[in-house]
Amino acid sequence: MNPITTDKAMTNRDDPEEETETTSEDMERPTPRALVLYLSIAIIITVLVYFLPQPFVLAIPTAYVSAVLLSWIGVPSVIFVDWVQGVVFVAVTGFEQFQIVRECTGIQVIAVFMGLILPLPRGTWPRKIIAVIIVTIMLFVANVLRVVYEIWLVYWGILPWEIAHYPMSFVLGVVGVFVLCIVAILVVPGFIETFEDMIYYIFPPKPKDEPQVENNVIGSDTQTSVSFPSKANYFKS
Repeated sequence: MNPITTDKAMTNRDDPEEETETTSEDMERPTPRALVLYLSIAIIITVLVYFLPQPFVLAIPTAYVSAVLLSWIGVPSVIFVDWVQGVVFVAVTGFEQFQIVRECTGIQVIAVFMGLILPLPRGTWPRKIIAVIIVTIMLFVANVLRVVYEIWLVYWGILPWEIAHYPMSFVLGVVGVFVLCIVAILVVPGFIETFEDMIYYIFPPKPKDEPQVENNVIGSDTQTSVSFPSKANYFKS
């Protein structure tokens, strides 16, 4: 076998593969216009999901399940709905009433995740729908448990309402968002890659510094020399 012929064949065979790989990577990365469209649709979905449903309608299932769980753990509770004022309470018998507002339902986080997941340029619709369902169920359960735990702490005098509600809600909210992000990354392929693409366009990578290559032709022989900065350049003040 002629070695010269083999080298040419290998060279011709490798070049198209490198071009194909580069082209496929460029095709997979969404364009800046597609990312701007994605963010616009995400904002619209988030606003619509958060503001369209009535707060007390969302609060009724949260209040009902919370009252049932509280009664099971020794805190007798019932749900009270004021249809005129449009407010919902978890009323602890012989104690206090706790209003369940829009934020207690977790709808704000659900709206954000629906806005981020549904218009993703990557991922299939079945996976997106599954991710939204999982996130919604997890948020509903988490908020019910939070409401039950806070009322239980106040009922037994362990913590005042100011400490049991606001700081604990913030901490649980941060942890919950972190867990939900992990769920979205695992269920929807391309969730984290979309935000990596945004960072790529906002902060494009700098080209790497390559050593200068000089070709010196002497007769029929070609000599290649690579010039690097001298050591003295590194110590100049």
